[in-house]
Amino acid sequence: MRETGVAFVVPVYNKEPHLGSVLRQIARQEGDFPRQYVFVDDGSTDGSLAALRDLTAGWDDVVIESQDNKGSAGATNRAIALVRQPYIKFVDADDLIGDFATITLLDALDDSPACLAYGNVARYRDESGIDLHARVEHPAATLIWRPLRQAMRNSLFNPTQSLARTAAVREVGGCDERIVHSQEYSLTLRLAQRWPLLRVEAPVAFLPEEAPGRLSDDPAKQLQRVTLALANFLRDHPETEADLKRLACRRAAGRAWKYVYRHRGLSAMSLPWLWRYLWSYAPVGADAADFIDTCCAAFEPT
Repeated sequence: MRETGVAFVVPVYNKEPHLGSVLRQIARQEGDFPRQYVFVDDGSTDGSLAALRDLTAGWDDVVIESQDNKGSAGATNRAIALVRQPYIKFVDADDLIGDFATITLLDALDDSPACLAYGNVARYRDESGIDLHARVEHPAATLIWRPLRQAMRNSLFNPTQSLARTAAVREVGGCDERIVHSQEYSLTLRLAQRWPLLRVEAPVAFLPEEAPGRLSDDPAKQLQRVTLALANFLRDHPETEADLKRLACRRAAGRAWKYVYRHRGLSAMSLPWLWRYLWSYAPVGADAADFIDTCCAAFEPT
């Protein structure tokens, strides 16, 4: 038997309609490794908590906790604190994982210096149109030695695509709870600053095209959360190299200008954001986090 085990970490908030299929796929994970199941209900107002208890009846090593609503970052951090296995398989409560998702990522990460492995994701309209039992034998894997630059450019993965070393996640402090309704991007930045990441070319996560209440479906708020995470990261890590600070400023200002231009139309109000984007190419120092903070205003409702 494999000497390493995996904890499946699932923060839940008002996901009752999805939990049956989500938990079915967690239960169907292939592979010979110890398992723990950690669910944190983040103050759901539907029947999610009761559904979690009913659907996991008879499972071994299940932890179900309920807390007042703190957001996905707070719920994820609470789950991380309850983990008793050396690896964490994150799963969003409206996403599906393929039958071989966990063992594929675990095998890839086992012999790697990376702190986290992530696979491919696909969206689906109807579950009958996807192959949840698909497996890639010996998938190609790319080790990203200095992933912070890539992580600053774009979000590399969503939680359901990833499997991480528990010790690394705890060492960086988990998710940034100042970004209440987002967990993965702040954690990605924190991990990418310290260790390599591993990209595995295999299907692991399947996201429904429609999931009522899914926070990531609001582009303005999602972009604002990413921008805030960048600002907080640079404020927490003032030692970050100057070229990476400039990159973070360009990404934040570029996102702000493009959002204003595309979603509010070309008008006088877009010109300040264009100038802000051009200014981001100038040398920046200790004020980089403050500059990025100001970019968040672009995503506020007019």
